Amino acid sequence: MTTLLAAACLWQLGPLHYDANQRQLSNADKQLYLEPRQHQLLLCLLQDAGQVVSRDTLIAKVWQGRIVSDSAINRAVSMLRKALASLDQHTDYIETMPKLGYRLLVAANTRAGTDAAVPHAAAAAPVARRHRFYAVLLLPLLTAIAVIAWWFITKEVPHVKAGHVAPQSSFNGVESQLSINNAATVLLYQRQADNGHQQIWLHRLTDNNHRVLTPAEQESRNAAISPDGSQFAYVRLAAGGCQLMLQPILPQPTTEQQTTSRLLHHCPTDNTPLLSWHPDGKTLYFRQRTDKTQPYQIYQLHIASAAVRQLTLPPANYAGLGDIAVAASAQQLALLRYTTADRSELLLLDPNSGSIIQTQPLPLRATALTWYNQQILLLSAGQMLYQYHLPTAKLTPLYQAADPVTSFVVASNDTLYFTTAGLSADIWHIAPGAGAEARINSSRPDTMPRLSHDATQLAFLSTRQGHEQLWLQLADGTEQLLSELPGQPGFIRPEWSADDNHLLFSKDGAAYSVDISNAKLQTLLTADKQVGIANWGPDNNTVLYSSQRDGDWQLWLYNTANNTEQKLTTHGGYSGRIWQGKLYFSKYHQDGLWYKDLPSGNEQLLLAQFDKINWLNWHIDRNNLYYYVPGQGIYRFNLVNGDNTLHLAEPGRFVRHFSVRHGKTVFVRYRELQGDIYRLPLIQSH
Repeated sequence: MTTLLAAACLWQLGPLHYDANQRQLSNADKQLYLEPRQHQLLLCLLQDAGQVVSRDTLIAKVWQGRIVSDSAINRAVSMLRKALASLDQHTDYIETMPKLGYRLLVAANTRAGTDAAVPHAAAAAPVARRHRFYAVLLLPLLTAIAVIAWWFITKEVPHVKAGHVAPQSSFNGVESQLSINNAATVLLYQRQADNGHQQIWLHRLTDNNHRVLTPAEQESRNAAISPDGSQFAYVRLAAGGCQLMLQPILPQPTTEQQTTSRLLHHCPTDNTPLLSWHPDGKTLYFRQRTDKTQPYQIYQLHIASAAVRQLTLPPANYAGLGDIAVAASAQQLALLRYTTADRSELLLLDPNSGSIIQTQPLPLRATALTWYNQQILLLSAGQMLYQYHLPTAKLTPLYQAADPVTSFVVASNDTLYFTTAGLSADIWHIAPGAGAEARINSSRPDTMPRLSHDATQLAFLSTRQGHEQLWLQLADGTEQLLSELPGQPGFIRPEWSADDNHLLFSKDGAAYSVDISNAKLQTLLTADKQVGIANWGPDNNTVLYSSQRDGDWQLWLYNTANNTEQKLTTHGGYSGRIWQGKLYFSKYHQDGLWYKDLPSGNEQLLLAQFDKINWLNWHIDRNNLYYYVPGQGIYRFNLVNGDNTLHLAEPGRFVRHFSVRHGKTVFVRYRELQGDIYRLPLIQSH
């Protein structure tokens, strides 16, 4: 049996360092974390540095002997190469040996204080006899250990039980983003003022008093009260960006309180920071991203000096939302990392160094977490609250709310406070020369409307049966369920074929089509293609899709008839459409809409004001291209004469889902949200 090098080693690879225990690759200035597959691949190459490692060896060690395609191995090696190159562009680290395998080119040495797993020769016969003698002596001890292990396995895991829920607030509108002090006497939350701005409110639990802490003239969000309850940090949003502020909490309301607010940190515009205090009250943790194309990462801020330090880095070639929530205890920092639309990852970090202590995949998309005690974390996902027992990695349901849970905290008196928001959205219709009227208005969210090319049918998503499903409104107005979605129910983006007989969508890296006549679901592209956005090509036999399997988002044209594909972009492409022999496309990392002649031609910028968020909705109907400008509305760009005009001013409560065919427009508006604070007693069971 082949043995990999010990994962606890520290390695020197030329100018790079690799901490195998943390899966952390670094140079003098930067660091990144390798995915588990890249980590195992690098360890395998390190074991035989300078020697050729065959594909069979890689399959045995990295893939544990499973059947693996050559493309999967090539892709894994490519990802590792890109990770190494991102830290050192001047050195070739991995050499491909055609028909033989791969070889690590740089010298690799373990650093001081580490041990490698060294294979030992078989012991001689006298040694073997001596080992058998010791084994007989150790048998009673091993039996006792087995009994103790059985006792721990069969012993019931400590868990939390939920009591009876009761409302804590009943204001009109939505309360959210809860925060509580250690003494469980003060609760902070945010509410919307009459002018639409969010304000921070204080709720004294001792006498049920509520008072506002921030003025209605400013946008204040995501407050976190200090452990001693003397001050709170919050996010102040303005046209110039966002700011992390610190404000004292005075016994009585006064204008002095607002004038003594202190600026802690400037954050980029495209941010929604979430804050968590360290129990000592001296340190604040928050999430931040460079812009909306980059993942969130966790930062540490020292209150006294306002010094900020980055704690986490996304894995190499990561394209998700990043670190979406963080909760600090005295010993560990817990954070949630987005992985897919229906999965997430729990990470435990050292609160000072940011080094990874433990990682655990979660079979759900958790959105918030908090510590109950040092052994139990509480998580929320949709309407569910869960408890996670760290020693056993056991995830169990705690409570199901009537509406999605938006925030929650646990008080020192074993009371959980949580907020919910009942979201409902309708699909509206505007015909040429007419006013807006509701077209689809169930009691649940109805979203992502897509008019057929002849504008007689409407495809949309609905949760009216408890989860996301693909629905269809026929020409006579009848609404019917068309298809369940593959995998875990989740958000999709449907697209009509040119003949209006099929709907195309991508989900979990694969692309599917649904036959309208019989609701038959067919897989067009498997998940190994890493499909991002999928649109039909110039005919019903081609699919234009984006993928980052080469390291960055590019556009590909796949022919379903002969199972061939062609790469259409080399400088980036995320959402594309082909019209009259030209490729029109957006990019993942920057604003703008480009076009190029096919099959080859230089790309040119067509619309500079095209926001990158348009990947979701932009489309072409006859000679017109429709897209959204934030804060203004839906624009119509004529591809023949270049006229660019406002098609529809942004409606109130616009969800930014729309479709236009033959001048008819459908779009989504959410209804007025309602959400309250609830309290839930917790009982620990042993």
